[in-house]
Amino acid sequence: MDVSPEQIQLGRFWMKYLRLTRAGVGTLRAFEVIIDEEKSPDFKGVIASLHTELEAGFLLSEALAKFPDRFSLSVSELIKTAEKEGHWDLVIQELAEGMLDGTFD
Repeated sequence: MDVSPEQIQLGRFWMKYLRLTRAGVGTLRAFEVIIDEEKSPDFKGVIASLHTELEAGFLLSEALAKFPDRFSLSVSELIKTAEKEGHWDLVIQELAEGMLDGTFD
């Protein structure tokens, strides 16, 4: 299955987020680190906007919904499930792997 550069970018984003949060880094700080390390100015802007939304008290699923061209309905639904059920590690790992193997877009 062909994997687009955007899927690779998103897969790496989710994998980095997963690794940071598994290590105990809080979500806002994890986003700050990812923003700092992101090479693409466009994607850096998206992540910074997500950070701003989270800082304002929005749920991650709500923040992602503001970027439907970057985060598909499947991604938003998985994040909503994680927010409700608390299976963050499993969901984020599924997202990262799904992006990298081309099963999510």
